[in-house]
Amino acid sequence: MTKITEDDVVKHYIALVVQECKNSYKGLELEDRIAEGTLALIHAIRTYKVQYGCFEEYLLLQLRIIMKEKNKAAWTSKRLESMLSLDAPSINNSSTFSVLSNFLGSPSHDETDFEVNYFIENLSLIEKQVVSHLMEDRDLIKISRHLGVSVSQIQRIIENIQNKVELHMNDY
Repeated sequence: MTKITEDDVVKHYIALVVQECKNSYKGLELEDRIAEGTLALIHAIRTYKVQYGCFEEYLLLQLRIIMKEKNKAAWTSKRLESMLSLDAPSINNSSTFSVLSNFLGSPSHDETDFEVNYFIENLSLIEKQVVSHLMEDRDLIKISRHLGVSVSQIQRIIENIQNKVELHMNDY
């Protein structure tokens, strides 16, 4: 009687892992999904106990838990690095904040909705005014003049908005 090795189990279940990862967890690239799924398979093999019942059910549970976590982290990273980049450009008359405007008007990139209206409703009055001006593609100097506050204050307000966006995104 030959002993079943970890490698044998991986070979047997890898197709199931690939199938599960192929059309789900779109926050990760396909190769990354399969790699993370394979690691979840190995984790399931190493942590499985007979009293857990059917191995395949245990594997799928572990895979879904791990992949959901990895997918959420990937979407958060993507949002924070690209969509939510509110970095202030150098201060001059031609600088704009079209990134924020594009973000606020864009559809969600996964099944999680950002709920822009809810987010904006919870901003302070001055933050709402700054967001409104940013959405109108105004630069820092124009916003500063219109609101009667210094450019450095506008920059601090934008930093506060960035922090609130990050906190809001971490809630999802």
